[in-house]
Amino acid sequence: VTAYVTVTTGTPTTLLAGDADHFLDLLEISCATDSTVASTNFLLTDDSTTVRGFDIPVSGTVELKFPVPLPQSAKGGAWRVDMEDITGTTLQIGALFMKHK
Repeated sequence: VTAYVTVTTGTPTTLLAGDADHFLDLLEISCATDSTVASTNFLLTDDSTTVRGFDIPVSGTVELKFPVPLPQSAKGGAWRVDMEDITGTTLQIGALFMKHK
């Protein structure tokens, strides 16, 4: 399953809605920022639990591939992303998930 979202504010945004019948484990994620003034702090959450946090360099991209998928904590939960509220900054996020029972 693939997911893509654009984030422009410091408000948590759903990257991938939950599936009541399946786990959605994370295989890879990439994040790019257009900020030309500051690095962007990015948070990935599984429902409300922070899974990973990292900084994206100015006008940069970060790509993470997990040789062992990051497991989702429960069926039906949503994966969400969040960033600092930096005026004029857009964060592009793409991810690949494995769907299983």
